[in-house]
Amino acid sequence: MDIHFTLKEYGLSEKEIVVYTELLPLGCVNLQEIGRRVDLPRSTIYNTLNYLSSKGLVSTIQKKGVTFFQATEPKKLVNIIDQKRALLLTALPELEALHNSIKESSSVEIYEGPKGLFTILSDVFKKRQQTHYFGSYSLSIEILKHQPEHFRNLRLERKIPAKVIIDPVDDKIFHTKEYTKITEMRFLPELKDFPCMIFIYGNKVAIYTLKKDLVGVIIKNKQVAIAMKMIFDIYWNKAKTRA
Repeated sequence: MDIHFTLKEYGLSEKEIVVYTELLPLGCVNLQEIGRRVDLPRSTIYNTLNYLSSKGLVSTIQKKGVTFFQATEPKKLVNIIDQKRALLLTALPELEALHNSIKESSSVEIYEGPKGLFTILSDVFKKRQQTHYFGSYSLSIEILKHQPEHFRNLRLERKIPAKVIIDPVDDKIFHTKEYTKITEMRFLPELKDFPCMIFIYGNKVAIYTLKKDLVGVIIKNKQVAIAMKMIFDIYWNKAKTRA
């Protein structure tokens, strides 16, 4: 597992990740000791430690007028998420009531960068419904690193059925019973350099780029979803059942 990627998705900045991971094995140390190990200005390290402290990930103690810092145990990260989740759940009924008070309408949401794509995929696999998607699996792995695997596992966990068209590649997960039970796959050579991934789910279509700048959109519109599903079916009938 890529620790840096995980902590970044958790919400820590680059500097917070560096300071927190360096501090973890040191125990209780002062700013001078941390400064020897982290290649950042002393003032930046101090400010970053304060940010981590405000998030509950670093504790401080005074010894003879000197401040010492210590990283809290890693499971604190999970505890914080659990606390935030519990807080959100208490507010969820009121938030949903506000959302449901408006009429069903079309919308377009635009996202940028890896975090934006993470948000898009989170929406695609938010609930159990038939999903259709197509694009370049090779480019997805190359550009998005761990994200395709993460959301594939999420889809399997939530048992979200999918019909998938990708370029001819093989992966051992494609042959597992867990995967084949909820997944129909076909392969199309023309998709090897296809510059986007396209998902059709419910009345939504999600599209994100796989070349140059990472940009994506979520389009909520029944007619657009119908049109994209027709395009998917054309590719599906043309594609082969074996890579």
